[in-house]
Amino acid sequence: MRRRVSQPAVLVIDAGLGNIGSAVAALERQACTVKRLAGPPDLPAMRGFSHVVLPGVGSFAAGMEALRQRGWADWLLQQWCPTGRPLLGICLGMQLLASRGSEGAASVGAATTGLGLIPGSVERIHPDGALPLPHVGWNAVDWQISAGPLSKGLPPGGDFYFVHSYAFTPANSSHALASADYGGMFTAVVGRAACYGVQFHPEKSQRLGRQLLSNFLALGPC
Repeated sequence: MRRRVSQPAVLVIDAGLGNIGSAVAALERQACTVKRLAGPPDLPAMRGFSHVVLPGVGSFAAGMEALRQRGWADWLLQQWCPTGRPLLGICLGMQLLASRGSEGAASVGAATTGLGLIPGSVERIHPDGALPLPHVGWNAVDWQISAGPLSKGLPPGGDFYFVHSYAFTPANSSHALASADYGGMFTAVVGRAACYGVQFHPEKSQRLGRQLLSNFLALGPC
């Protein structure tokens, strides 16, 4: 992954997946330009963007339906990701990068097909003891060496803000870049090539969240 030398231009995907205003505001405080779009840009407009951010809250099934209906799923798979330029999924946006997810599926044991950009599945977490779901609040995140420049300046065990009941388990353990513990370990950050996802909310994670966004925006294409 090369480092960027020019100011990033960020496309924020607005697929109607909850209030994404806080994510947009956090990005606007970085040294970048930000544009929020409800539908995919055409090819000439796409060339003007260096990074894409996919935020969201809600269920996996509803999220994938929204991406498909608005044309974002095809755009990500066929237009953006083949360019090798960076993509960051936040919370539900991270989960939608997976191959499949069980939340909101039509029946017990069924699953919804995801984007498949990082092979793996999203399942409900089952914390030990009496810990409640959803998992809401601050939690320590431990980074792998493989996280590389995404974790620059982030201390081991630094706290980030989470709100979730489901977690992403990558099929390949090398795609798990960080983990957290909530009555059992779960994957907090995933990455493959130029595609990354964070289960926590960097826009709500104060200084460390700002550092993570800065690290992402410093990434160049693969």
